[in-house]
Amino acid sequence: MRARDNPFAVRRVHAIRYRLSGVTWEELLERLATLGFRAALVGPHGHGKTTLLEDLGARLAERGFQIRTATLRQGERWLGPARSAALFRDPDPRDLLLVDGAEQLDPLSWWTLRLRSRGAAGLIITSHRPGLLPTLHEHRTTPELLAGIVTDLEGTADEGEIAELFARHRGDLRLALRELYDVRSRGVS
Repeated sequence: MRARDNPFAVRRVHAIRYRLSGVTWEELLERLATLGFRAALVGPHGHGKTTLLEDLGARLAERGFQIRTATLRQGERWLGPARSAALFRDPDPRDLLLVDGAEQLDPLSWWTLRLRSRGAAGLIITSHRPGLLPTLHEHRTTPELLAGIVTDLEGTADEGEIAELFARHRGDLRLALRELYDVRSRGVS
C-alpha cells in the first residue's frame, strides 16, 4: 500500500478534530471565560490536548482574540528567542497565548511566561499534570473514542482490535493510530 493511500496517513489523522465529551463547546468557552482565560488542558500523552488547543484557538480567534502560539517538545526547558518573540512581540490586550507542552519549562522560564503573559488577554497551556494553571479540561480517552476515529478513517472498526490497541497503548490514541498505520502499510488487518 502506498503511504498516501493508508487510511491512517498523518494528513488524514490530523484532519480528525477533537471530540468533546460531557461538555459542549459553549460550556467549555464559558468556563474558560470564568477562569479569566488562564487555564490548562491536562492529560497524558496522546489524549488530544494539542488538538483541543488548536481547535480552541480557532474558536477564540472567531471571537476576536489574536492567537499566539508556542510549542515545546520533550526536553525543551525554556522558550528561547524565537518562541518568545512569537508570544510577546508587540503585545496587545487581545492576544491570547497558547503554549503546548508548558510542563517542559523549568521553574524560572515558567515564572517568566506567567509574568510576561499578564498583559495578554489570557494564557492557555497543555500539561501532563495539573497544578500549573486551573484545569479547564482533563483529557480521558476511551476505546469507544478510538473506535469512532478508526471508523471515520477506515469505514469500520474491529472491536477486538480496538480493545487490544487501547489497552496496549494505555489510552494513547496517537500511538494506537501509528500502530494501525504500520499494520495497514504491511497489508495486515
